[in-house]
Amino acid sequence: MSRHPLDPLDPAEIERAASIALTADGLSDLRRVISVELREPDKADYLAWRGGARVPAREAFVVLLDRGRGCGVEVVVSLDGGCLLSATTLDEGVQPAISIDEFWETGEIVRADPRYLAALAARGVHDPAQAYIEAWSAGDHESAGGRLVLALTWLREHPDDNPYARPLYGLVVVVDLSAGVVIRVDDHAPGTPPPAVERGVYRNGGGRAYRDDLKPFEVTQAEGPSFALDGRVLRWQKWELHVGFHPREGLVLNDIAYTDAGERRQVCHRASMAELVVPYGDPNPTVHFKNVFDTGEYGLGELTNPLSLGCDCLGEIRYLDVVVSDPAGAAVTIPNGICIHEEDVGLLWKHTDDSGRPDRARARRLVVSSIVTVGNYEYGYFWYFHQDGSWEFEGKLTGILHSAGWISKERSPHSLPLGPGIVTSNHQHFFCARLDLDVDGPANSVFRTDAICDPWGPGNPDGVAFRTGRTTFTRESEAKDVVASETARRFRVENPTRRNRIGDAVSYELVPGDNVAPMQQPDSTVRRRARFLDHHLWVTPYARDERYPAGEYPNQHTGGDGLPRWTAADRPLENADVVVWYVFGAHHVPRLEDWPVMPIARCGFTLRPVGFFDYNPALDVPPPGHCHT
Repeated sequence: MSRHPLDPLDPAEIERAASIALTADGLSDLRRVISVELREPDKADYLAWRGGARVPAREAFVVLLDRGRGCGVEVVVSLDGGCLLSATTLDEGVQPAISIDEFWETGEIVRADPRYLAALAARGVHDPAQAYIEAWSAGDHESAGGRLVLALTWLREHPDDNPYARPLYGLVVVVDLSAGVVIRVDDHAPGTPPPAVERGVYRNGGGRAYRDDLKPFEVTQAEGPSFALDGRVLRWQKWELHVGFHPREGLVLNDIAYTDAGERRQVCHRASMAELVVPYGDPNPTVHFKNVFDTGEYGLGELTNPLSLGCDCLGEIRYLDVVVSDPAGAAVTIPNGICIHEEDVGLLWKHTDDSGRPDRARARRLVVSSIVTVGNYEYGYFWYFHQDGSWEFEGKLTGILHSAGWISKERSPHSLPLGPGIVTSNHQHFFCARLDLDVDGPANSVFRTDAICDPWGPGNPDGVAFRTGRTTFTRESEAKDVVASETARRFRVENPTRRNRIGDAVSYELVPGDNVAPMQQPDSTVRRRARFLDHHLWVTPYARDERYPAGEYPNQHTGGDGLPRWTAADRPLENADVVVWYVFGAHHVPRLEDWPVMPIARCGFTLRPVGFFDYNPALDVPPPGHCHT
């Protein structure tokens, strides 16, 4: 069967790759499959295939956890030849991501520990089945060896109760997942009773009658959608892209191009959210260590939601299933994991001339989206493609606030009270987009632009003149920058070898949305482990294996891997195949309106053409067919 070289592994390929990987020499009988993914072909091989060369070799990359030996193993499998190509044991102390089954195993391990049961009993809790236990990555807070997580506890009397409504103050359990034992029970306030029953109900109107003044809202396209899906290659208007999926990053877009006057013009080779880290800002004993790398320490693939028509997506929808692996290497299909549809988004352009004649076009956008549930939070990944040649990413954050117990009569400046004995803490969400931009090809240069006010003088007699300044990033050491709204700072990727009709190099620019600086001290644990937070923008030359800003295995890593290590080489960047890494954050100081379930919060960025086209590329969008007064 003919397939695209970037298509994710199908169920048969996942199971075949896992089966071959588990035959690697030296594995113990106690092993589990952490992830199975397509080993994407090198860009040069892919571009050669696009030019008519043979199909690149199809390979799988498998990460195993050998619990018997206490180590991780990387395996590369040839799917063409059905054989194992390499097996590499990870260095001592390097821990693969935590799998979802280990998340639930943590609860079983903790509930069986007599020290934990004694801590519950001292709080007046005698039924451990009421304990809702959640495993948090340990980072480098713990010096004990092993595969560690920190377990926190809430009480839930009924399965439909909000699991975060009754936190136990000060109770932290250190668990070694490899050995399946509790290492330590830290009880910072022995005997503290749990909060009073606060169910935090958010279902069925939260105890209120549903409002009855909403009329039906239907989106219909009688002739079907304007896009076409050929396998996983998506075409809409003049856009073309490949819709991928990755067990760690989730939704991935590849080979994004725009057809201009019959020419297919390349824009981006690969776009993804390569990391998502959530540092909390509260010294509370059950909060201070929270700085989870949701992408690198857990993986978003198996946390992807099956989406529902009319609820998660509205309109003329096309879905793509996604496939992940279970601990034994069996394929698990998540139906409707990716949603594709169109949306009307108001005016595209308009002008009314002096005769009173209006000319206009309405804007429509293509939406490619997925939603993941990571514990208490939902993250919606929404990519938008517009008719004017721009495209953007929007992260939609919702779910339930993470709560903690509180026993002091004094109100903490680091959290918001939600009720007696329950608070929610200040925190931030930082995404890192990996954008392998190829603007009319892979030979690009990157620079920043800033608005500059001209000084008073003969050339500026009224004091109103301003211009745009350019700072070119010639090497990696220079390509570490931050956003600056006061100078309208943008980051532009241009192709110096191709010029538009006025002689400027064609380019796309990254327009930041709302952003924030990290609030953690520069030498704090999370900043050491997530050095990519030091800058909003990084630029590196393309390298096949430079994939994640904090390195391949951030779980329990002390830091320094990924972007800081790669950029220490200070490689040249001009007229090169570059990768732009953009870090953007959602700053969350909680509100009462965020409880018991949080309305959507948004963050993101836009990529828009600057001189890529010779004229407004949306001139040929037809006017609305029906206008009424």
